[in-house]
Amino acid sequence: MPILDRFRKNTDAPAKKPAAKKTTTKKVVVKKAEVKSDTPAIVAKNDALAIRLLVKPRVSEKAARLADKGTYVFEVVMNAEKVSIRKAVESLYGVKVDSVRIIRVSGKPMRRGKRMSYRQDIKKALVTLKKGETISLYEGV
Repeated sequence: MPILDRFRKNTDAPAKKPAAKKTTTKKVVVKKAEVKSDTPAIVAKNDALAIRLLVKPRVSEKAARLADKGTYVFEVVMNAEKVSIRKAVESLYGVKVDSVRIIRVSGKPMRRGKRMSYRQDIKKALVTLKKGETISLYEGV
């Protein structure tokens, strides 16, 4: 029976001896890959926090009209505060912020067959810059 053959010891096969360990050492040279990017290799601690805080800029017709007046719209994480948003925009884009307004948007209901579900809630930040300051977010949009 082939099922029981698995449990029988194979006496025909010679016993394997453990291989002797070699004591020779080799030097391994690892070449570092060259990283070509426009961003600096070392990111400041404030910039890393700012990147996590600002999710993405909101690109819409209304946001483009506001950008002409010096107000830029960003989507931010739900626990973001006005002061931290101000510091994040100033450190990332190198501009001076005049004021920050926050809008919490509830997710719209969506129907999938019989079930009702909701889109994710988002938080938007309207960042007004001081006069003469600009961010090139909406060029070519």
